Amino acid sequence: MLLTDGNPNDTVDLQTYESAILNVASTEGIDVDVKLSLATEEISETVVDILLDHTRSVDPISNIRRTIGVSDVVVTSQMKRWHALHTLAVIYRDAFNNQLNDRYQQKLKEYRELSRNAKENTVKFGIGLALNPIPQAQTPALSSTSGTIPATLYYVQASWVSATGQEGAPSELTTFETPAASAMVVAGVNPPSNATGLNVYVGLTDDSVKLQTATPIPVGQSFTLPGPGLAAGRAPGTGQAPDIYVTGGQTLRRG
Repeated sequence: MLLTDGNPNDTVDLQTYESAILNVASTEGIDVDVKLSLATEEISETVVDILLDHTRSVDPISNIRRTIGVSDVVVTSQMKRWHALHTLAVIYRDAFNNQLNDRYQQKLKEYRELSRNAKENTVKFGIGLALNPIPQAQTPALSSTSGTIPATLYYVQASWVSATGQEGAPSELTTFETPAASAMVVAGVNPPSNATGLNVYVGLTDDSVKLQTATPIPVGQSFTLPGPGLAAGRAPGTGQAPDIYVTGGQTLRRG
């Protein structure tokens, strides 16, 4: 996924690092989703600073970096960890400021240090950039038309694809129930300018969603589920992988 697609982590991810974090947040009246978004904003500002001030000679689009921000930055596993640890530091920063509690202060120090180390690892490994970034798709428009399929509840995702095959992150999972004697119709919403087609993923459960389009549906067209059986395609991906990596030094390497 791209850094602009949304928060790299959610509340479940945070519990991997700190199992009691939701209890702490509830006790102190802290909105975890707000802190996840704040951490994303703060990390984004730092990434832009790195790309502007430390890598001018190797960032391939440094001349327009202020304009595009982090819209081409890919969330690597290193950056995902950085975001999680920074979010925990932000939460404990609020918790400590609320109570001036020594335990919260120790947690704040711990996660600030871990976040700092995770940032350094991210920069050392390299900030991943997509040369032709495809944003995450919005939830597709779902409807039904006359057909022969019984009433069915479907789970649906979609993703935009470029002319050269780059696929963006899939949309959030959504559901749609068709009436009897009908067929589901899927249409993309607000395609990005560099998208040429839409991949459609459908399943009968939330964990069985698979690709249904043999080739991407051209932008502006819709996809009608052809019959009662679903194609056994691949599962949705997580978005683009980096094409190149920019480090905090003077190194540019291909992904």
